[in-house]
Amino acid sequence: MYYDADKITIMTFDDLNNWIHGKGKSLIDFSFKLIIALILFYILCKVLKKLSNSIQTRLDKRGVDHIASGFVIRIIRYGIIILALFTIITQLHIVEAASIAALIASAGVGISLAMQGALSNFAGGVLLLVLKPFKKGDYIVIPSNNIEGTVEEIETYYTTIRTVLNEIVKIPNSQLTNNSVINRKGSENRALLVKVNVAYNSDIKKAKSVLKVILDSQMNTLGEGKNVFVEELGDHSVVLGVFCMVPVLEYNSVRRELNEKILTRFREEGIEIPYNQIDVHLVQKEKKNIFKKA
Repeated sequence: MYYDADKITIMTFDDLNNWIHGKGKSLIDFSFKLIIALILFYILCKVLKKLSNSIQTRLDKRGVDHIASGFVIRIIRYGIIILALFTIITQLHIVEAASIAALIASAGVGISLAMQGALSNFAGGVLLLVLKPFKKGDYIVIPSNNIEGTVEEIETYYTTIRTVLNEIVKIPNSQLTNNSVINRKGSENRALLVKVNVAYNSDIKKAKSVLKVILDSQMNTLGEGKNVFVEELGDHSVVLGVFCMVPVLEYNSVRRELNEKILTRFREEGIEIPYNQIDVHLVQKEKKNIFKKA
């Protein structure tokens, strides 16, 4: 087979010329648009950063909670950045807008199913920051988790609490929004009720007198509302109540001290603290002979 070198050379230059006038021009135009888009995106990020800092400073001066304001500002900032990226991608025709919308829809369904717990915690964090049932520094009680302590931090997914035992506990925000939470920040004092079981055959007046002496001698209790009374008539014992007001931070220490003192003094005074038990009485009846002698 015979090849003409001149024709091959001429055809190669023709193809290169056609490519330059066709795709080459589009490539140069695409590169120019990409450079402009990157420059604008860089400028947008710098402007958003300065604008966020300025808004944060103004909100701090107005006394808005730092955690809530920072959280909202970050959401808005990253939302604008993501929208700008989508705009760049669609304007440069890298991916069609319809394809992006379909991808977001399908990905959203899959992510929402896979991250139900994380999304519920995220939604709970938003509710806590917006509604503000408590804030950093408040002393809260969560009965469902049997946890109480001071709020250290309210984050996107978790809330950090320092307990009275100086333990750091991270609780998912969904548990705080779906269950009752007691905020004791409004009052520095807390009611303390200690229930004591006394046997029915014990001297109730003596037991109340002993409890009254213990309560009056207990440190870190407030003078208002101190009282000893019959709380309940139980199945196996009389339930006496010891009531007083204590500082919130001293609640557990006072409760433990009272329980120990009550147990010690009741043993010294011979006052019985009963425990659950069952007394079984056997009754024997005399058998009668129903057959008479013939």
